[in-house]
Amino acid sequence: MRLRNALVIGGRRGRGALALMMMTTTAIGLATPAAVRPAAAQEARQIAFSIPAGSLSAALAAFGRQSGLQVTYVPAVVAGKRSPGLSGAMTASVALARLLQGSGLTHRFAGATTVTVQVAGAAAAAGAAPEGAIALDTIDVSGARSAAADEPYRTPGTSAFISGETIQRFRGTSSGEIFDSTPGVIAGSSRNGAAMDVNIRGMQGMNRVATAIDGAEQSTSTYRGYYGVDNRVYVDPDLLSGVAINKGPGGGTAGPTAIGGSVYMETLNASDILRPGRSYGVQLKGSLGTNALDPLNGLLSSTSRVLPGQTTGRTDGGGIGGTRSVSLAAAYQQENFELVGAIARRQSGNYFAGSNGPRTYNTTSGAVALSPAGPGQEVLNTSENALTLLLKGTVRFGDGHQLRLSYIRHTNEYGEIMPNTIRSGYRQLPLSEIETNTLSARYNWKPTGNDLIDLSLNSSYVSINENSLQSDSIQVIQRPTRSVNVGLSGSNTSRFATPLGGLAVTYGGTYAREAVAPRLPSTNGSYIPMSGVRDQWSAFGKAELSPLSWVKVHAGVQYMRFSVDDTSSYAGTTLRPASTGYRGDAVSPNAGITLTPMEGVQLFARYANGYRPPSIRESTWNSSGFLFNPNLRPERASTWEIGANYLRSDLWQPGDKLRVKLAYFDNFYRDYLGRAYGRVGTTWNYAYQVVNIDKVVMKGIELSGGYDARRYFVDLALNYYTNYAYCRVGVPCTDAPYQTDYMINQAPPRFTITTTLGARFFDEALTVGARHRYVSGSVAGVGGLDPNDFSAGTQIPWPAFHVVDLFAEWKIDQHMSLTVNINNLFDRYYLDPLSNANLPAPGRSARAALTARF
Repeated sequence: MRLRNALVIGGRRGRGALALMMMTTTAIGLATPAAVRPAAAQEARQIAFSIPAGSLSAALAAFGRQSGLQVTYVPAVVAGKRSPGLSGAMTASVALARLLQGSGLTHRFAGATTVTVQVAGAAAAAGAAPEGAIALDTIDVSGARSAAADEPYRTPGTSAFISGETIQRFRGTSSGEIFDSTPGVIAGSSRNGAAMDVNIRGMQGMNRVATAIDGAEQSTSTYRGYYGVDNRVYVDPDLLSGVAINKGPGGGTAGPTAIGGSVYMETLNASDILRPGRSYGVQLKGSLGTNALDPLNGLLSSTSRVLPGQTTGRTDGGGIGGTRSVSLAAAYQQENFELVGAIARRQSGNYFAGSNGPRTYNTTSGAVALSPAGPGQEVLNTSENALTLLLKGTVRFGDGHQLRLSYIRHTNEYGEIMPNTIRSGYRQLPLSEIETNTLSARYNWKPTGNDLIDLSLNSSYVSINENSLQSDSIQVIQRPTRSVNVGLSGSNTSRFATPLGGLAVTYGGTYAREAVAPRLPSTNGSYIPMSGVRDQWSAFGKAELSPLSWVKVHAGVQYMRFSVDDTSSYAGTTLRPASTGYRGDAVSPNAGITLTPMEGVQLFARYANGYRPPSIRESTWNSSGFLFNPNLRPERASTWEIGANYLRSDLWQPGDKLRVKLAYFDNFYRDYLGRAYGRVGTTWNYAYQVVNIDKVVMKGIELSGGYDARRYFVDLALNYYTNYAYCRVGVPCTDAPYQTDYMINQAPPRFTITTTLGARFFDEALTVGARHRYVSGSVAGVGGLDPNDFSAGTQIPWPAFHVVDLFAEWKIDQHMSLTVNINNLFDRYYLDPLSNANLPAPGRSARAALTARF
């Protein structure tokens, strides 16, 4: 059964679906179903039903399949409920009434072929969507058990979705851990600096991955010394509804410069907070965790210097309460209006490393310690003290108009340490500070019955004030900066019936500005702060033709212009020669074909081209790129992808579901922008310079999916790189980037596999399970050595490791639920991949979170 123009989201199974669809390059419009009476044919037609007793969700799926009707409901409404089943010939209305007997639910025909299940007596006007439900366009729903997690398996290309349920199920110590079950996606350096720096298939930093929160792209570039640069994004996972991920150049409103991919995070919606049948409500969530020092004990204010005498971590362990969080969210929802407000506080002290595992790795010069923080020791500079505020509203009016406004304020005092300081003076340092303010406005218009208008207009403003307190072996250095990101985008989709088949044409444009400047003048003669402005404009168009019901072909193009200017006071002085900045334009094409030979089976092939001009950091005089290179060329990405999706329900037993996505990718990056030692004429001056690497190649296989039989489930995520090549002109290709290049600590693991097993008990009120993660060593070999490179040794390799996590979720009643996690069950001592600071991951940690809705 397939349903268009309506998807019920909210509750446990559908939570976060809005996040996936709100932020695609094709506009999403509201479709409000008209109030209609049940068709006479449905009242009189006798249907032979055979539905066994069991869970109500499975019974409704069987009902929809046997009756041919489309059934919609808020998934939380039926969670844990049972149905007596039925057998015999009867009308659909009578059959559904029997299935719902004793459940406290009722049904209402919303059309000739659509029926809605809702709480009996719910204050919903005839024909309106039930409480907690939002009707969306362009979504296919199989049966009544669709979830946002299905969408990647209906979408050609390797997209992914992380639901709010998954985020809370595997809530770790760092925000970047939400990606641990997503193949090809890793958050780099998530242990050092309280942020995430997303890596997609080896592409990371310098705006290669666009990361947006409620439609507003957020990014700040933080200097990491010899070891590179972090592109940091700050977010509180407790306020996330879901995360949608697109891999590779996306084009459209995502822009051609995000050659690695895009990450779209959606914050809480009313459907994530409200109980079924309620138009207003409050959600209170609190958690306590172990394996950390009390956040109020032993931490420093930003005016302090170091903790006297503390040069190595303590080993006294961390009791309950070393990590803790609390959040309060309130929502109000009517048919055409919803409002959400939330506040979240999260505190954690320095955590302790695991105790079991190798303590060294082998190099050509012998065994080297993984980290100065030994097994079981306190890992210094890993604390957080975050406060997040959220205010979000949605208004629907007229014929298909929708306006969404969002404001997020995030502040954090957190520990961090310069990687080179770990070598020369590992110790507790003063805390750094961050303040982000994010505003976005998203407007959609899709009038009923009009195929020419499917309009989306988005605008955003992000201000980031960062005070990064870093140090060398002697002194603490204050580096306060301010970044501002402004974004505007618009697109429209027009649909036509042609002699060759259905045609959809999407067209629009984007504008983005990024400005960075120091908030205080530099007090260190060797430190040159980053200061510059980057502007980007683009226009795009894409056409999708369906010559046959099972064939779709698409082709598109995007044109972009850019400018990057150095606004530093150092430019043009005797200290540094003047930068002329960069200007340019480019055209990026894309094309693909999708075949659906049978229901639930999809074959696809895609080509996409991307174009990334130099970032502000790569274009200006600053501590990570001293010499201006007037001959710098933008990066170009050419990516191929072929694969298959498989999505079927009721395969081996009523109510089950099988999802599989398999893809092969071939990514080629020409003129990759890397860092090397520069020279003036023929004289080496031992200063960094951004240069073009001839090409970087990454090829691999990804497999994701799972089987859910209601009583038990299994999920799998696998990524394997079949080829990795780093090529410089005049030098044979190798798998070893130069030590000076950022790529040395951004090359992903050769092989990762994550397996999750779970079971549900007591009518699905209790869910228990385990997750196993295996991460191999880096796909990159030992870093290449430049004979003039005195900073050789900046590569931070990690030994392969296995980690096991446990989880349990108990729906106590309709108001309360309890989640318990045990992360790193066997207390492994290991380093995370893609870290430019060798701080070990947390050891065994337990966390309990209680959620109450009123």
